[in-house]
Amino acid sequence: MKDAAYGLIIALSLVLKSSSAVAGGPYQTLVDPAIISVVIEVHTADPTKPENTRLMASALAVLLGPFGAHRLYLGTNTTVAVVYGLTFGGFGVLALIDLGHLLFSKDLDRFRNNDRVFMWTREREPTPP
Repeated sequence: MKDAAYGLIIALSLVLKSSSAVAGGPYQTLVDPAIISVVIEVHTADPTKPENTRLMASALAVLLGPFGAHRLYLGTNTTVAVVYGLTFGGFGVLALIDLGHLLFSKDLDRFRNNDRVFMWTREREPTPP
């Protein structure tokens, strides 16, 4: 809430600062660069607060799971999302299984950048000829 208030104050100061009448061509700067740097600093992510990947991926699985949004968030290719969208998340079954694995597995690293439709399966070892 505090960040939103600061963002609103900065946005208002940008509008008020840029609304002054200044003669000049289209390349004249109307906004002070110091204000822009403050806006960028306010809206960048705080590195001391790690993003909760499990919570975000689980929320996407609940809300947009049948379309594969949680898989895109975890870094899979778009082919998997297309398969999810065409089958409506494996008729809802794949999305529910994915949600269970996202909530109850200890480590989410094996699900990141996973290009298999069934993300919980292990990679098969090649069989010798």
